[in-house]
Amino acid sequence: MPFPLTPERIAEILGSYVDPKEKIGDRQVQGILRANVPANWPRIEAALVARGIYSDLAAVATIATVSVETLTFAPVKERGGPAYLADLYEGRKDLGNTAVGDGARFRGRGFVQITGRWDYTHFGQELGRDLAENPDLALDPQVAAEILALYFHERAIPSYADAENWQMVRRRVNGGLNGWPRFMDAITKLTAALRPLPIGSSVKSS
Repeated sequence: MPFPLTPERIAEILGSYVDPKEKIGDRQVQGILRANVPANWPRIEAALVARGIYSDLAAVATIATVSVETLTFAPVKERGGPAYLADLYEGRKDLGNTAVGDGARFRGRGFVQITGRWDYTHFGQELGRDLAENPDLALDPQVAAEILALYFHERAIPSYADAENWQMVRRRVNGGLNGWPRFMDAITKLTAALRPLPIGSSVKSS
């Protein structure tokens, strides 16, 4: 595959970030990453290539994004009970949630979390998978990888990555800068590991 760093090296880089606020232990995180990155990165990388949006810097942006969004480099389901999720999402016409129970049913899932009936219907139609009928399909690593690649493509995220506009990469995924310290830690370390290779100039944060 195209990305110069091995999954093992990627896992090592991501596992080197320490956040004292996290409940999960550093060693536990590192062990999980050593298993999940080799299992899931090749799927994600292949999906980027298939979508025609692969570049080394797009790969860096993807790895950093998945690290922030999931922590463990595996698809995740948004946490919370029915009442909590209903309060967040129930009746949200901007998300396409029009039926009773849509708030909890179409909670965030994936490597990047698609949320709401509209997202599940749209990505399902584009990928030929009935996500609206079976939302948990978005937790399948292969499906989640395909969703991520399409998500990045539709939001032109690789172009921001190639310009090393890391704030816009994060904003196009998150809407803000949630998880920024972890994100930039991964960006900095991944680009430093690639520095001997002709992939771009210095890391910029905006």
